Amino acid sequence: MLPPEERPTTADPEDSPDEQAGPQNPPRPRAEVTERLSEMRWVLGEAARALVLTHDNPDPDAIASAAGLGFLIERISGIPVTVAFGGIIGRAENRSLMEELDVPFDRIESVEIAPDTAIALVDTQPGAGNNSLPPGRTATVVLDHHPARPESDATPFLDIRPEYGASASMIVEYIRAARLEPDRKLATALFYGIQSETMDLGREASEEDVAASIFLYPRTDPAAISRIRHARVPRGVYRSIHEGLERAWSRGDVVFVPLGTLEYPDLVAQLADLFLRVHGVDWVIAAGLYQESLLISVRAHRPDAHAGDLVQGVVGDRGSAGGHGEMAGARIDLDGTSDTDADRLIADVFDQFAIALNVGGLPPESLISVSPEPGGAQ
Repeated sequence: MLPPEERPTTADPEDSPDEQAGPQNPPRPRAEVTERLSEMRWVLGEAARALVLTHDNPDPDAIASAAGLGFLIERISGIPVTVAFGGIIGRAENRSLMEELDVPFDRIESVEIAPDTAIALVDTQPGAGNNSLPPGRTATVVLDHHPARPESDATPFLDIRPEYGASASMIVEYIRAARLEPDRKLATALFYGIQSETMDLGREASEEDVAASIFLYPRTDPAAISRIRHARVPRGVYRSIHEGLERAWSRGDVVFVPLGTLEYPDLVAQLADLFLRVHGVDWVIAAGLYQESLLISVRAHRPDAHAGDLVQGVVGDRGSAGGHGEMAGARIDLDGTSDTDADRLIADVFDQFAIALNVGGLPPESLISVSPEPGGAQ
């Protein structure tokens, strides 16, 4: 961020009428957000256009945050904005969210990025290993709720808030500081993004996430939220659930889920969330293969967890990893790796997680053992 003496001045909040606090308008964002908004506008001032780029295979928080940031940049700077992503939109809920949002998202490989284009990363950072920031390009803007990475230091406008449960909550604060009104579709997407990322404000949600949700909910389309949440899913999802149930095993309060080949990349996170709901389980380590990569999702059911640190410690320099206190993920490139070596790697990764979580000495047990019914065939 710019030093105080170089920051642009901000408008006096008395220049326009304040919102009255109430059910639809929780207390306005802090003055600091208004200052950051003015700084963002100043940093974007020399650009001819902007590219908003989220992390690869974006989830609801990333999709909504990218759309919201694109809306914000267009309104405060007047420059045209392209919103893009790398990877795929695999999960049914995510595809439904994009349909309801009705904002054009381009695939990054189809976007021509001119030298005078400002690149804004949202819900990810340079060096995270999970985005398609072109090599040799420096992001102009980075907004994220994950822990800061050293590679982000070169960003002219940097706003990192790991204490927030969702990046979408940060976007809502900026929209409100700019005195903009999101339309119903954007409000619905931002609300769903926050609820999805925080498990309905039950996982790592801050007061700011709650305030953003209170602001958004009266502006949403409840029927659209229902369509997103209950989107119809392909049969392959149930096949993965079936395989996960058969293969999952536990050591103490830690469940390990080897998923084999995934139909789409974020299925590994979806299954990790599912298995965390098992009674008595505090940790879930799920792993699956997708297009020459080993994808790992870690979930914790305890407030003192340090899942991001845990996965970084286990993966080390074998791949990219990061996350929060109760949720984290990693990717290890398997290009050129044989099936046998991939299986050995998964076994080794699981063993290292078990040791790190102090359950390495416990015997593995099948998570679900099926016993014959009384009187049935033996």
